[in-house]
Amino acid sequence: MLIDVLKFVGRPLAIALVVFLLALKGFETIRKTPPSSTVASSRPAASMVPASSSPAFGSGPLTLYGDRGGQFQADVVVEGATLRMLVDTGAYSVALTAEDAERAGIHPFPSDYVQPVNTANGVVMAAKAELREVTLGQIRVRDVASIVLPRGAGHISLLGMTFLKRLSSFQVLENRLVLTP
Repeated sequence: MLIDVLKFVGRPLAIALVVFLLALKGFETIRKTPPSSTVASSRPAASMVPASSSPAFGSGPLTLYGDRGGQFQADVVVEGATLRMLVDTGAYSVALTAEDAERAGIHPFPSDYVQPVNTANGVVMAAKAELREVTLGQIRVRDVASIVLPRGAGHISLLGMTFLKRLSSFQVLENRLVLTP
């Protein structure tokens, strides 16, 4: 009798387990597939290539000196436009203000602002964008993932970890930030 009960209950459980594992594997595949960028640009769509993990190149090291508050600001060339940015090791991504994105020729559609982002002023919806090249001094990084913040969400763009992690090293020594390509 116990064997009959196990046969009766076991078959549906086995089927349920197989369906569950297939669904889980499908969700993993979807999660690993990078979303396609839908950010509009004045440049051809070919410029919106997926970010790669190619390293930074150029001469170095480059030393930035902090202001009185210990923050590091620099003039950074993004897509050919020179932008004043805050170098922020606590920022996951390069984050452009809407105004800086426009200066760099990046024009997201309103429907592109679907990525929730935590800011100092709360959660806002940002648009994803791929930057062909970001240059800081003599250091260049190609194909950098970034986000564009909505108008009014930030007063300065951030040079975050999607740029910094591509360097061979960066370190803070007293009031200096040393970046090595």
